[in-house]
Amino acid sequence: MRKIFTSLCALLMAGTMSMTAQSYELRVLTFEDESETSGFSAATYVNDATNWSDLIPAADDQGAPAELYADGMGADYPFYWWHDGGNTELFSQINEGYGTYCYWSGGEAVSNIWTSDYETYNYYTSQFTAYRPGLADNNLNTAGGGHNCSDNFCVHFGYIDDKGWGLATVDAITFADGVARVIDHVWVNPTTYTYYCITSGNELSDALGEDGKIWIEARGFASAEDAEPSATVKFLFFDGQGTTTLDWTKWDLSGLGAIEKLEFTMYGEGLGSDNGYGLSQPAYFAWDDMAVRFPVATPDPEPEPTSYTRSGLTSGKFGTICLPYDVAEGNYTGATFYKVAERTNEYVTLEEVTSLTAGVAYIFEATGTEINCTYTEGTKVDAPATATAANVLQGVFELTTIPADSWFLNGNQLWCSTGSQTAAANRAYLTNLTPTNVAPVPGRRRVNMPVQANAPTAVDYVQGDKVQGVKVLRNGQLYIIKNGIKYNAQGQIVK
Repeated sequence: MRKIFTSLCALLMAGTMSMTAQSYELRVLTFEDESETSGFSAATYVNDATNWSDLIPAADDQGAPAELYADGMGADYPFYWWHDGGNTELFSQINEGYGTYCYWSGGEAVSNIWTSDYETYNYYTSQFTAYRPGLADNNLNTAGGGHNCSDNFCVHFGYIDDKGWGLATVDAITFADGVARVIDHVWVNPTTYTYYCITSGNELSDALGEDGKIWIEARGFASAEDAEPSATVKFLFFDGQGTTTLDWTKWDLSGLGAIEKLEFTMYGEGLGSDNGYGLSQPAYFAWDDMAVRFPVATPDPEPEPTSYTRSGLTSGKFGTICLPYDVAEGNYTGATFYKVAERTNEYVTLEEVTSLTAGVAYIFEATGTEINCTYTEGTKVDAPATATAANVLQGVFELTTIPADSWFLNGNQLWCSTGSQTAAANRAYLTNLTPTNVAPVPGRRRVNMPVQANAPTAVDYVQGDKVQGVKVLRNGQLYIIKNGIKYNAQGQIVK
């Protein structure tokens, strides 16, 4: 099962890479059998491997197991290699350092062997055993010793020096598809053999002194053909002052940049690190969960809309609208738009506008079956403006629950919300703010919408000034509408 994590980097690698605003996923080499993909392949001296566990020697056969050491040392033997195809694409094969492809020439060997007893398992015959102190088990175990208590991990062996006793080259971990990538991190842990020798010494080396240090170095090569690394990153594995790696520890490798090839080597300094023949401590460490960055193309952003359309309207019907862009005068059809000039307990006064401001809510009267608005470029706002005393319409850009005791338009009527109604995207509702009176703008139509508490009321609008009243002839009867209240000719209120 591939482990994938996603993140977004503003700058993926400052100085060494230029992938601004590049997203990537992390693919992780876990060495677990269930992490196989269709591209997994591997081989040992014994057989072709069908899963990661086929590469692991038996716990009681670590000295020179047949999986990693050939009897005849010849080219006819299939050397030990593995490829995490279809996932990280990382590839490794045993180094030909001593003229043969055997583990004593350096390499990356899969293991699952661990113990808490480093004093018993203190020799090269325990070279694949990870040291896990504090797990209260002094036996050799084959489950749960990897990072995050996984089963399988890898053991590196090999170091480079110029004294004739180290290796001229160490094995390389490469990308089988030849693509340079950033290796984000890896988790490292000591083996029992290494930890025992560093703390207690053996016939080849003293224990690490107070001034002693043991480093792991990662060497990154921009091209697999390069002889010299393009960058290196080092990890202080042990020192005589108390820095001791005793559990799986994360090591950041991203500083190597995009590379095609990775090499691990070890070196030391101070007492107990060099016996005159080079590194005197065992050049082993366990590693697990190597994470590789795979760029994910950031999709092109959706083009900004240039217009807004609302269909299915009925001429003469009222509705609400709130758009994220300005709409200039003359750049709309299908409606007359109003702002709320005043809201009292008796009426809502609307005043005609000839342009729409981004984020501001309006009431419209449809003049046809469809509204079409052309946006003004570059005026987008991310959220509607908050309703104020000057305009008690609260716009919404997405489906929103209307608060209780607010008002909304439905079926050409004003309704009082119970808190269970919703306003669709690009609509609005009226809040219960108490605004100040606003003087009418000359030449602009003003509309009074009567409000009756606890009941819906029709949007019975009239033209003219709300204080003086307007005479209206309807169905042969004369009415006077004043302050949103309808009177007959005798001055009686008519419902």
